[in-house]
Amino acid sequence: MDVKEAMLTIRMEFQNFEDYWRPYMGGQGPYADYASKLMPEEQTTLRHHLQRAYLDGDPDGYRSYVAVADAVTGRKP
Repeated sequence: MDVKEAMLTIRMEFQNFEDYWRPYMGGQGPYADYASKLMPEEQTTLRHHLQRAYLDGDPDGYRSYVAVADAVTGRKP
């Protein structure tokens, strides 16, 4: 079997916390799917804790994070 592995790395850039939060409320993907199923008060709690982590004691503004994923492809002879 021919198997290849790779690590995919991209940079996620956000202008401010609202830019970071927006995909949680209506975007696609597992985080948005999870957040959309929460009760309103649970969404508020999630937002509060994510905002505290995003700000980490600094003023709101631009942040840049690295996102990493493992990729695997294979062919069976």
